[in-house]
Amino acid sequence: MARVDDVGKAPTWRYVIRLWPLLLIFMALQLTMRLSGNSDALGLSHWLSLFDACFLFVVLMAAGIWVQRPVALSVRRIAGRGERETDRLVGHMAQLPWRALKGYTFAGVIFFTYLMVLLLATAAMNGVTMTAEMILALGLSVFYGAGVLTPVLGVALTLDYATRLRQGLARAGLFLEGLERLRGLPALTGSARRPWMIFIVTSLLPAACLAVYVYLAVMVDNAEQQRFIIDQAVVMLVSLLLAGTALVAVLSRTLRRVTTSLGLGLQFLRLGQFGGRVPVLMDDEMGELARGLNTALQGMQERDDMQDSLRIASEIHEGLLPKTQPSIPGYAIAAMQRSCHDVGGDYYDHIILPDGRVWLVMADVAGKGYPAALTVANLQAMLHALASLGIPIDEAGRYINRTLCRTLTGGRFVTLFMAMLQPEDHSLHWFNAGHVPPLMIRDGESTRLEATSPPLGLKEDEAFDVVYRLLEPGDTLLALTDGIIEARRSDSEMFGESRVSEWFAAHQDLDVEAMPESLMDELRGFGAKSLEDDVTVLFLRRAAGSEKEGKT
Repeated sequence: MARVDDVGKAPTWRYVIRLWPLLLIFMALQLTMRLSGNSDALGLSHWLSLFDACFLFVVLMAAGIWVQRPVALSVRRIAGRGERETDRLVGHMAQLPWRALKGYTFAGVIFFTYLMVLLLATAAMNGVTMTAEMILALGLSVFYGAGVLTPVLGVALTLDYATRLRQGLARAGLFLEGLERLRGLPALTGSARRPWMIFIVTSLLPAACLAVYVYLAVMVDNAEQQRFIIDQAVVMLVSLLLAGTALVAVLSRTLRRVTTSLGLGLQFLRLGQFGGRVPVLMDDEMGELARGLNTALQGMQERDDMQDSLRIASEIHEGLLPKTQPSIPGYAIAAMQRSCHDVGGDYYDHIILPDGRVWLVMADVAGKGYPAALTVANLQAMLHALASLGIPIDEAGRYINRTLCRTLTGGRFVTLFMAMLQPEDHSLHWFNAGHVPPLMIRDGESTRLEATSPPLGLKEDEAFDVVYRLLEPGDTLLALTDGIIEARRSDSEMFGESRVSEWFAAHQDLDVEAMPESLMDELRGFGAKSLEDDVTVLFLRRAAGSEKEGKT
């Protein structure tokens, strides 16, 4: 791949020599005038025609150097000055067509003035009488060649050069995508209006001039004057054919370069090569399309990167959840989680303390995706740290709540059901901070463990009332998140808490290990669509013990 400074080593003359079609057209017009006898009628010698060509060459070279010089300097300096010079280059490239129009219009005016003064002076010195009709005919042909074709072809050649330069810079790794559409030249920079510009220059304006020639030829009675006017019409017709051909060829070549570049961008999309970029070669609708392709490629690349990040985040989130179910003497436990996104905001855990007690946790973070997953990671870390200290669950709740009040933003919060199981006396201490009420079933009757406090992260000085319950043989606890309750089928009806209670009562004798999947089968039988929220359940059943209930 070429370097940017290598592209900048191309001197200005590489741009200037691209103006050769203008010189070629002028020399062809001189030959036409010579063959038609028009030059002899004006008294133009061969050496004077050669001087005219040299004068045009000098004027075009001066205009070309003035037009391209700022761009050339910026490209040469960009390797050493970085982003600051890149911004300057963006500005110079955006102004290049407008600068070309000004430069070549001024050059055309100079050459038009020079030719008219030279031709009229030569005719006067050679005793040729120039009538008003002849002067007008001569002026029209010279004006069309110098005043119209020179700036139009100059701008078209400059646009072709600019696309080549941007393409070369793109190959060197510099994509000038910050270019703005040039307001001063909509006919030249807007692809929809460019055909109208070609029509005016190659059809409408020449047709009007030829109509004037016909009118002038009819108006004069002198055969020599008529011949002179007709010869000027022939000169203009030749210039029209040559310039029109050159203009269409240059613009077609430019358009082909642009469309080829856009085709490459579409190929990047088709092949999944989202790291590719399309150079913005023109400041028009084609340029907007190139920017759109680059935006799409970048978006697809970011999507792939995001998918990789989400995959890693999902693996991390899964790593926060228990890998196996704990072995608790006299108890059976089972849990399951299904996320509606790659990473979710549901969290469950069972943390075994050194003395054999067990913390049971069921939490739901408001929101989904990365923010919820980060909160889950923070919550998991705090719970495990607090559990290792052996502090009561109500103090753990207060600490977590204060921390979340200081870190959560945007009105986010966390609902939490937290219980401490003491297997030796079969007691369960729990509090519910705004979470979906878990169900405790005994002999076919279920009890809701209602919320005892608001969710975490809303009020910093919140207290947590811990409820005491003695578990009897066969008592089964179901803790869940609202993803199951709020699951909807096609008619928008929710699964609801009542269906959960009915299923729980009907399946209370089912093995605990089979309960999570059985509940999911019930959800699918209900006709629930794809999950709109995370689904998490945790079941706990006692096999032996005694009963007592109270409050601490």
